[in-house]
Formats: sequence, structure tokens, C-alpha cells
Amino acid sequence: MKCLFPTLLTTLVTFCNLCAEVALTKDHVLSIKNGKLFLEGRPFAEISFNKYDLVWQLYDQLVEGKVLDAANPQVQAQDKALRNLQRLGFKTIRIFALPWGPAGPRSYADPENRKKLYAALDKALELCDAHDIRVVWSFGAATFTDTTLDAAKGWVFGEEQERELVANAESRGRKLLYRYIDDTVERYRQRKAVLMWEISNEVTLQADIGDANRVYNGERMPTLREVGGFFDDVAKRIKSADPLRLVNSGGSNMREAQWHLYKNEGWKTDTFEEQFKCFELLYANSAVDVVDIHSYPDNQPGYAIKGTNGQPMWLDNQGYMTIARRLGKPLMIGELGLRAVARSDKKLWEQTPDYFESFDDSKAAKPWVVKTVNAVVEAGVPLAYWWCYQADNASEQSNPQRFDIDLERNPDLVAVIVEANKRLKAKLQ
Repeated sequence: MKCLFPTLLTTLVTFCNLCAEVALTKDHVLSIKNGKLFLEGRPFAEISFNKYDLVWQLYDQLVEGKVLDAANPQVQAQDKALRNLQRLGFKTIRIFALPWGPAGPRSYADPENRKKLYAALDKALELCDAHDIRVVWSFGAATFTDTTLDAAKGWVFGEEQERELVANAESRGRKLLYRYIDDTVERYRQRKAVLMWEISNEVTLQADIGDANRVYNGERMPTLREVGGFFDDVAKRIKSADPLRLVNSGGSNMREAQWHLYKNEGWKTDTFEEQFKCFELLYANSAVDVVDIHSYPDNQPGYAIKGTNGQPMWLDNQGYMTIARRLGKPLMIGELGLRAVARSDKKLWEQTPDYFESFDDSKAAKPWVVKTVNAVVEAGVPLAYWWCYQADNASEQSNPQRFDIDLERNPDLVAVIVEANKRLKAKLQ
């Protein structure tokens, strides 16, 4: 008699896979109810960290021919970071899920590199799963141009530049981007570790800069309206593959003169209502779910714009919350941070004699970190990610003004973020 066990086992595995395929609901992913963020059926808020180089480090190991096993030092480094964050009470992080710069699109376009890309992404989510960490997954969509980085010449801009990618849905770069999104979302949409999809990083800062023809350092740049159209197109593409998850833009704050730049009126400082028009252009009629900014206030209370009386005023977290509420969408600060500044910057040090030169000087940095996260809690911003936790690349580690903090080097500063996260959750959850 023929043994039926292999057939029964195969049937059981197939059944389990089908169950997994339909298991996720809106309660399992980040969602919006009545203008507020929910996760697993409960209100959700968090101040956590960027771990931007999580995938970069793993991908580079594969490019060097190394194996991503438990003995690999970079696997150990990423595992340590995630373990620390989980133990400190963090549930989510923001990552860049494509290698840096021009190498990003090539890592997908080349079939052999594509294997390495997905192996690195698989490993990253495996590590996140092990520590019950979910990720804001930044696609790096705005990098799908013909730009290359030449060791002698620097940035070289090819036939398709940023304007062509952003403004032309029929461009080669846009078609490659859509293939990459389709493949990636299909591969990972059933993974609980994916909190939310993010389109790209700081495309808003490329809008309307340069000369009268919007050419900046030799590259053709898009208008703010074209960036808004790009966000809407890409968000719809993502949602066609994964209708459950939210999509955020990865956009930064607006330049203080953004509305005037868009109108081709030069670097004239915007009023609050003009800044609102910029956000309205991007988000009011967009498939993007979250108003997304990056905020580096440094030694200032916010970003300097023009008040109704013609005098300067600060656009701070409260102001951004007002903008988000008027648009009917939650606010997220995808990057929250401070730039340590060397004393050679005399202007800043004359304005602020008690600023700090390095996060290694925790005593000097701590009051500024406290001030920055307190502003988030006071404004009730539901989601913010500090830039950044434990950067493992050499370029960061050799820089005295490096951005990253971690539990071993800066325990006092990490503790500030931990405490602020608890206060935010108590306030909003």
C-alpha cells in the first residue's frame, strides 16, 4: 500500500500557507480610525528610532561574498541594535530598504544583484521578527534615475534625471520603479513586520530649486506639483498590490520659501498660509495617508517663516499638527534629530553658546535632546523617529559630529528617548 504521509503533509503545508495568505487584516497593520493611528485594534503612538543602515550593511556583506549567518559580525551588529530597541520598549523603526544612492536601483535591475537585495531584505525582516520590531519601509523611489557616482567626477546625471522620473509616468525609471514595487510588495505584504510603506526620502526638498529653469548643480528638478503627482501615482501603485497598509511619502519639511519658489518668485519667506498651500498641494487629494515631515530644529524652536504682521515666526510641531488636522491626516515626523555643530560655525555658537559639538558629550547634548522630544510630546505628534540608532558604517563612526546614539555610547541620551516615548504613549494611547 502506498504511503499517504507525504501527500497529507504537502496538503497540510499548502493549507497553512493559504491560511497565512489571508490572515492579515487591518488590525494587524497600522491603520487610521477617526484621524488617529491604530495598531492591533488599539490606539498607537511612538517616538522611536531610524535604523537606516540595517539593510545596507546586510546587502554589502553579500556583495563582498560573505554569508549572512549568525557568525557574521554585521548580522550580529544589527541583531544587537534590534534587541536593544526591543528591550527598551520600542515597537517600530524606520529603515531604508534599498542600498544607498545609484547602487539602489541597480541592485534591483541586475538579476544577480536582485538575489542579494532580496536576501538582505529577507534577513532584515527575519531579525525584526525575532525581536518583534516592525518597520516603516522606505522604498527609495526617487533614486530610479540615470544618476551615477564617479570617483573622479562626482555625481553624473544621465538622460533621465529627477524631473523625468517624477514628472513622467512613462519614463524608463518609473517603469523600473513600478516593477520593483510590484515584486517587493508581493513578496512582503503578508509579513507583520512591515508597519507601513514609504515612497522615498526627502523628495520635497528637490522641488523648485536651482535656476529659473529648475536646474540645480546640473540636474533637472521637478516642481512641487509634480512631486505631489509622483506621490499620488506611487502610493496608488503600492496600494494596488497591498490595499491594507498605509503609505507615507518620506517627504521632509518644506523650505521656508517653498511657495514662492513654486510660483517662481524666488527665495521670499512664506507665511503660514503659504506653507499650508504647499502641504495642500501634496496631500489634500492624494492617496498618501500620512502628512510626513523631517525635523532638525537644532538650536532653534522650529523653522523661520513670516508672521501675519510681517515679523518672523516659528513653524514648529504645533504648527505642523495644525496643518495635518486641516488636511484630515495624521502627522508623522519620519526624521527627528539634532545636528552636532563644530565650533568653527561661529554664527551658531554666537547665537547659542551652550550648544553641543558632539553626541559623545552627553552632558552638553542632553538638554537639547530633551527639548526636542518634549516638543513632540507637547504637540501630541503620534509618530516620530529619532535620527538615528547605532550607525554601523565607517563614514559615521569616523565623524566627530556623527548623528547616531546607542545604548553603549550614549545611555543617558537613549534614556531621554525611552522616557519621552512612554510619556507620548500615556498621552495618546
